[in-house]
Formats: sequence, structure tokens, C-alpha cells
Amino acid sequence: MSGTGVNYRDFVPLPEKTNAVGDPDQYEQAETLEHGATASHALATAAQNEKGVAQEAYEHDVKDLGWNEPQDNVPSPLVGGMDNEHLWMLVRRFNKQIYHVKEITTPVPGNLDLNIADEDEFSPDKLRSTIERLYMTIGIGLIGFGKHIVRLRSWREKRRTAAFCAVYCLAWLSDLLVPTFTCMIITLIVFPPSRSFLFPPAPLALVSSSSGGVQKPPAGVLGSTDSATGAPEQYHGEAVEQEASNFVNGIAHVALSSATGKHPQGEESEDGAPSDSSPDPTTLAVGASNARVSAGGNNVSENRDKTKQPMEAAMWNKMRPLMHALQDAADGWERFANALSPTRPFPQEGPRIRLASLLVPLLAISLVVTSYMFMKAVTLGAGFGFFGDPVIMRGFHLLNERFPNWQKLLEVRNTLLKGVPTNAQLTITLLRVGEANKAPLPPPPQTHEAPPDQPAEITSAHLDSTGADAPLGASKEEIEGTVFEARFIEDLQMRLHVLSRGNGPRPSESK
Repeated sequence: MSGTGVNYRDFVPLPEKTNAVGDPDQYEQAETLEHGATASHALATAAQNEKGVAQEAYEHDVKDLGWNEPQDNVPSPLVGGMDNEHLWMLVRRFNKQIYHVKEITTPVPGNLDLNIADEDEFSPDKLRSTIERLYMTIGIGLIGFGKHIVRLRSWREKRRTAAFCAVYCLAWLSDLLVPTFTCMIITLIVFPPSRSFLFPPAPLALVSSSSGGVQKPPAGVLGSTDSATGAPEQYHGEAVEQEASNFVNGIAHVALSSATGKHPQGEESEDGAPSDSSPDPTTLAVGASNARVSAGGNNVSENRDKTKQPMEAAMWNKMRPLMHALQDAADGWERFANALSPTRPFPQEGPRIRLASLLVPLLAISLVVTSYMFMKAVTLGAGFGFFGDPVIMRGFHLLNERFPNWQKLLEVRNTLLKGVPTNAQLTITLLRVGEANKAPLPPPPQTHEAPPDQPAEITSAHLDSTGADAPLGASKEEIEGTVFEARFIEDLQMRLHVLSRGNGPRPSESK
């Protein structure tokens, strides 16, 4: 894929370049951004139709876009098609995720740099950052998915659930469940407006995971729309980041409490913070655990315990591949998200069409394959996988001989999601945009004050409905029991009153 256009190769899941695998020792070097060492470099210097302040060319001096200015004095938007708070969120998370980078002089996979190094060493700080990233991507995504399912099953939004039920029944009666489901997935991929129509947005903290209706946010106030608790935030994304930090702290607390064998509520709090000379808490936890075992009568000295060192070595040796697996999972989730909702300057149509094109053969096959044929094929594959090990291993051996590193060529970043960035790759590209135009992007604003304990502004982009349904099927009493801005409550109550008279415009126009 070039940095300025799209061709037919962008719509098929074939690797753009194979020299990253076929000739991994090839030496490549670029002196400037204009040389286009990767797709990220090429896109950073390519002309864009929608420009922000940082994308305007400055011929002579470096342009100061507000590095030492308050947020209100920073021009907006810095990058075309993206508000400043979203940009700052990406940069904040980039700074937490990236610890160090190394120069690479060989072809990069997927034609994008800033990939996780295979030899990246494990450290507890990196593991913490990875788990926080998993929560902010996969965790929040799964919470949102689960609440959409609960909303559909609750029948509170009667017209929408009835429409889904009717289509399901017709597809079941016609033996077209798989084609119908596949068509819906293709529509959601190719036509983004269908996503908010079939699955209207709602703040995560406002939706009850049990009833599918309105609940009071766990934080007591709806201060953010994309967090599980609804906690207030100064800037977009900060509430989710704080949730992720507390999520990891909770895991660590449970692990340490389990190692020491104490109940946290039974411990007395001590005044004063620990000094810098305090012992390592992990060492204290292990020592306490050993003492507890010894007190139980199983007193085995370290010299006689032949299991301690092998088990510790096995744990530390396995932590690096585990951390890499978690990082790969987060990378894959971010790539799929950026393929479905691309951010400029990356291509807007190619990745979505490529994803949908893979489902078209599945749609065609599902129209002719019966359930009997499908089950026979599945059981045949299961039998071959169980009993065909000699043939399978022989095939892998031939592949490794003729095509070394063939597994890397089949990675999704080289095929299905080629040219689609992770959030870190997207951020480095946006930073390069400012560098290419001599207008470095200002850092995220710093604040040392607690966010205001007041509701966030709610619009139809955050809370909407399909057809004549009320948002979340909420009644007047339920709305009054939640935390909204007063003007939004009045507006929503007025719309519910109009709907109750059977004369309702679609309640998706609130501002």
C-alpha cells in the first residue's frame, strides 16, 4: 500500500511485502521521513484532504502549537478528523505502554514499525502496563458487548428486541440462520451507520448488567460515558485509565493477601507511609508464606526443599511468553478496532472491505451446505487432527524446510490486517505528522486537581435509541433515579411524554 493511494492489492489479504520473511537479513535504512521507510512514514508526509493545525506546512521556523499553554489556548483540531482530547488520550497511553525502542535495519512486518520485539525481556512493570492495556481494550469492549446482549434480552426496548426476534424466527424457519447472521456482520463492517442503528449507544455505567435497564452509576455520578464506573474525569479516557490501574492493584492485593494468608479486613492500618528503605513487599509475602507453612508443621529448610528453585525458574521463564501472548491479544484487538473505525491518515475503506470480503465466501457456502454436511466435516476434521499426527508433523517439517519462518508470513498483521495499526503505531504516525510539518504536537495537559464531581454532558452520540423506543426503555421514575444533567432530564422526559401519546419523533436528536 502506498502512502497516497489505494490499489486492488489493498482489498485482498495478501502480504504487501514478503522480504521480512523471505530475506530477513536484508539491510534497509532511511535518512529522513520523506524516504518512506514504512507506511507510517509515508502517511505522515502524504497530503490529506482534511487537515488540522499541525498538518499545515511551515516553511522556516518550528511552530509552537501550545506546548506551555493552557488547554483552552491550544488550537483545535491539531490533527484533522480527531478532537484534541482523543489525541491526548492516545499519547498518554502511548507513554505508559512504550518503555524503550530499538533501531531496526531489516524489513518490518506489516510495513509498520514499532512492533513488539521477540526478544523483549519480562519485567513486572511491563506486565502491569500490559494488564492495564488489556482492561482498557478487551475488558471494556467485552463489558460493552455483554451489556448490549442484556439490553436485547430484557425486552425493555420492545420494538428493537421484537425486530431481532422476528428476523431470528424467520431465519430459523427458513434454515437461513447462518446466512442471516453473516449478512448482519457484513453490514456492520461495511456500513458504519448500521452499528448505532442496530445497537444504540448508551453509557456503560448507566446500563444494569442484570436487568438491562437504567441503573445509578457505581461511582455515584455519571461523569464519563465510556467507563464501567462512570467516574468523573478531567480529560477523555482518564476514568478508564484509573479503572485499569485500580484493577491491577486489586489483583496484586489479592495475590499478596493469598501469599501471606491474611484477611485484609483483619489487619490494622498503620499511620505514616513506608520509607524508601522498606523491604520489597514480594519478599515479605514469600517469607510470610513460608512462615505460615512452617507453623502448620510442614517445616522444610531451603537446603532440603528441592522444589523451590525449579518452580521459581519455571515461573520466571514462562512469564515472558505469557506477557507476549497478552500483548499480542491487545494488539489484535486494537488492530480490529482500527480496521472497523479507521483514523486518518490511515486508509478508511480498504481494511473494512478486506474484512467483509472474507465473509462473502462463508455466506455463499452457508447457502448450499446443510447442517448434516457441516457436522460430518467437523467430525472428519476432529478425527484427522486426533489421529493424523504423523501426517501433520511431516507437513510441518516440509514447510519449515522449504519456507523458513512461514508462520510469520501468515500472521494477521501481514495478511488480513496488513497496514492496520495498533494504537501505539497510530500514535507514532500522528507524532510524525507534526514532525514532518515542523509543528510538534503538544503533550497532554497535566492536572493536579481532582475532576469535578458533576455529571458529564450527555448527547445522542452517547445515549440513543432505535425507532420510537425510549433510550434504554427508561421510564420517568427510572430517569429521575439516575444522575443526568438537569436539562437533559427535561429533554428526555419531554420526548417520553410525546412517545406515550403515540406521536413520537425518533428520540435521537438530543443535543
